[in-house]
Amino acid sequence: MTKKRDLLWAMSPMITINTISGVQPFSLEQGSSERKAFFAFNCSIFAVLFCFTSYLTVNMPLHIKHFSPTLDLSAFVKMIWAMFILTSAATSGCMHLVRKEQIKRIFNGLAESVQQLWRNGIVCYRKFILLQVFLFCLSTSNFIVQMWKSIEIVGYVSTDLCNLPMMMFWSSIHLEQEMQFYNILFLLSRCFRSLNVKLATLTSVVTSDSRLHCGGDACVLRQLCRLKLLQMDLYKTHRSAKTVYVLPNILLIMNNLLNLSFILYSIFDYGIFSLKGRPDSIVLYSSLLWIFSEFFIMLSIIFVNENLNKEVDRTEKLVIDAMLKVEDYPVRRELRLFALQLLHTPFRSSACGFFPLDLTLFTS
Repeated sequence: MTKKRDLLWAMSPMITINTISGVQPFSLEQGSSERKAFFAFNCSIFAVLFCFTSYLTVNMPLHIKHFSPTLDLSAFVKMIWAMFILTSAATSGCMHLVRKEQIKRIFNGLAESVQQLWRNGIVCYRKFILLQVFLFCLSTSNFIVQMWKSIEIVGYVSTDLCNLPMMMFWSSIHLEQEMQFYNILFLLSRCFRSLNVKLATLTSVVTSDSRLHCGGDACVLRQLCRLKLLQMDLYKTHRSAKTVYVLPNILLIMNNLLNLSFILYSIFDYGIFSLKGRPDSIVLYSSLLWIFSEFFIMLSIIFVNENLNKEVDRTEKLVIDAMLKVEDYPVRRELRLFALQLLHTPFRSSACGFFPLDLTLFTS
């Protein structure tokens, strides 16, 4: 029996990794019973780790000797950096677990839209997902190397060094969330591209004399209604995704702003990438790779969101052009309703309204 090749099959490698953050592959399958034992296990683990992370965050200002032998400026900079990462990433991870039901609805809604609009691209998309899994594993390996090197430099394992494993855990979950949001925007842009192809074909029929051979106005109206429903489903998915991932998005932007500030500061104080006053090239390159991965994820989201906006704008242009050319009143009325629907369903993403997730972010 051949395996059903749908969106959930294509995304299964990534969703399997997301199991640790509360999104299990079996919970997304249609008709499957919810395995509450796994969810309860995740909740208990997250509660313990969140409490432990809170303890480490509060305790960090009292024990910062593993950063530097003296309480110099670089030690305080690294302390503030680590405290922000621990608190923000841990809060984002817990919020992600709480909103598990909304994430399930988003994935299932996307699966239905992709099945109708982008079924032919599933196999290639699975290869793209495998590439993302490889990059995620590379980033996680980088955290492990950094933790191992820190223990080697300090010379012993202490409570202070638990900060790094916690940063690694919560940052990995934050990275998973941003990868999910990126894939949602990517799939929405592909669905809109396919919808535009169908709409362009339909409008060419509407504005020509051959529509009588294609079933007449009734067939054209049915297809327009179907495209309107598909567009509304895509908008609902996008709106839900904006709500679910608003906190991870704003934390991603703020992380990158802080990372950029600390990199500029390290030009004047190299001690920010040293432990106990001992500079190490592996720690330096590992930290830079982690910073670059955050920045790369942000760039990916910005560019795929720009692509989605272009496809949405193209949909509006196709509908308006057809509305200006068609002569039949029923078809023109349906196109006018479609144009009004597009006007009231904008696909604009932002980080809690503070930072636009498009190219204007770099000039805002």
